[in-house]
Amino acid sequence: MTNWYGWAGTILNVDLTNMKTSREPLTKEFATKYIGGGGFATRILYDEVGPEVDPLAPENIIIIGQGPLSGTVAPSGSRYDLISKSPLTGIYARSNGGGFFGPEMKYAGYDLIVIRGKAEKPVYLWINDEYAELKDASHLWGKDTWTTQRMIQDELRDPEVQVLKIGPSGENMGYSSCVIANLGRAAGRMSIGAVWGSKNLKAVAAKGNKWVSVARPKEFMELCQALIERAKGDPMYDIHTSYGTSAWVTYPDLAAEQKAKGQPREEHPLWYTNLDTLYDKNVACFGCALHCSHYYSVKSGKYKGTAGEGFENGPLARCRLVGVSDPAFVCEINNLCNQLGLNVQAPFYNIGWAMQLYQDGIITREDTDGLELIRGNEEIILQLVYKIAYREGFGALLDDSTRGAKMLGRGSDEYVSHHKGHTMGGTGGRLSDLRTTLNSAVATRASAGVQSQTRPDYRDQYPDEHLRKLGKERYDDPEVFFRQDSPDPKKALEVYENENTFALCDMTGTCHFASHQTLITEGVHDEDFAQLMSTATGVDFSIADLTRATERKNLLERSFNAREGIRRIDDYPYPFHYQLKYGKQHPRYDYSTFKFSMEDYDQVLDEYYRLRGCDQATGIPTREKLEAVGLKDVAEDLERRGILPR
Repeated sequence: MTNWYGWAGTILNVDLTNMKTSREPLTKEFATKYIGGGGFATRILYDEVGPEVDPLAPENIIIIGQGPLSGTVAPSGSRYDLISKSPLTGIYARSNGGGFFGPEMKYAGYDLIVIRGKAEKPVYLWINDEYAELKDASHLWGKDTWTTQRMIQDELRDPEVQVLKIGPSGENMGYSSCVIANLGRAAGRMSIGAVWGSKNLKAVAAKGNKWVSVARPKEFMELCQALIERAKGDPMYDIHTSYGTSAWVTYPDLAAEQKAKGQPREEHPLWYTNLDTLYDKNVACFGCALHCSHYYSVKSGKYKGTAGEGFENGPLARCRLVGVSDPAFVCEINNLCNQLGLNVQAPFYNIGWAMQLYQDGIITREDTDGLELIRGNEEIILQLVYKIAYREGFGALLDDSTRGAKMLGRGSDEYVSHHKGHTMGGTGGRLSDLRTTLNSAVATRASAGVQSQTRPDYRDQYPDEHLRKLGKERYDDPEVFFRQDSPDPKKALEVYENENTFALCDMTGTCHFASHQTLITEGVHDEDFAQLMSTATGVDFSIADLTRATERKNLLERSFNAREGIRRIDDYPYPFHYQLKYGKQHPRYDYSTFKFSMEDYDQVLDEYYRLRGCDQATGIPTREKLEAVGLKDVAEDLERRGILPR
């Protein structure tokens, strides 16, 4: 019997079609090669789900994975990955979640849960250590996520059971659907909730009574304590632990709005320092010293009594799309989306698109179920959120505006932008800086800010002298963070390194916000990850070993997408993608306002491909690179399909 440290050592296989579960041992070779979490899951997805598989067909699979540091005292060791093929984009899908489910799954004894097939009627999976059972969920179908969690915990007579679940949006296979843990810990992007709904899987509930063994406990504990203490010295630590992700958004549009009024941006109602009256206390995921979430409650006004967990930066930053700026309304819509199992950002994108169409006379009340789509009408917005979740009437069109535009016609597609099929909002705006644009555009899961981090120079907490010192240390260039729009090869290097670090977080089961790509000076660095992995697992990992593993994961993702038809043109920001595809500029963009040209972008994209080991013409990984990271079988698969670069 293999002694496992860090890893639990077991995979749980779930066959929904035949209502069976089975346990499979993890192998040391697989564990050390793919590390865990998204690394494990991406390899399995590549092997089992090809381009012939429809995302909503029984042949698609759901993989829940967490890493060897999850459930330990490692900084922010609470994360899990949900991996599947996305109904929204038709390509690789990954959603990452926090809260308490990942560690509980580890304590039950599992590194991976692989769910295949389709149940005849609604079911939920109940895991209690070695015991795993598929139970009837007919009485849960149609219930919101909060009610579902409470009913399952009551049924199992244990309020500490951790539950992943979908709401009505997932049941109706909505493109805006997500999976919710606890009250509002969402694995939010890529419509994986729709895959659960297509399989009649309402929830996964777990309770574990084991523990995670580590190989060198004294050394591991001392290292973890030192890293947690060190993080307190980062310039962003205080503001992050006080306000969470809302403190990481500069709100350029809010700033512009206030500038037009002759007011400082800090006076905007949604500026993070103006949210204090809503917050009752900080809330942390399992074992996390950063405690970036909150319990909030509305104390007065028409939303008085609204209370829940959150909220993240997404809804705050996107309220402008629907013309609202009331923090109490953000609490209300945040709760509603969490209960319905909706990605909380999606309604802002999709309703904002419809409001612009209504304003320009492209749609009328005859199209909108009689609703007058005027920006700022909070009651109408909430009605539309319900319609989206249940895909009722006009809500079916709003579930995803990229698809909705194809259904509607009338030139409405010119009002919506997307990246690899993932809706990003309206059109006619500006591009961000070159480095941030590259970060989003090359993301394998489409428009993924969490696949790589935004630049460090936009925070007041990092003064210029600090950034110059950091630039010198990391890139031997003290001015690197002050040339955001020049076609500097270091922009590609920043994205490449950020992707590797965040992939490592996903593979180990730790949070991006604890890493040195977020807490830029005092977060967990690559050498720290190597020490954490070595002392936890007993396997002596070097920085080079871990970098190679992260490259392996990213190249698997890119190879999966290549099989689905993704090419270089799909790694461009939307205005340039449109221009390349149609041979003309998009009519709703003023290209003269962009801070960089397509030629500038081509230079950094070429450099990114060089670093990542991808073909310049197609963006597909090369045989040389795939073989260098131990993926010869993937190179041969791509060659058999006739898409391996020559």
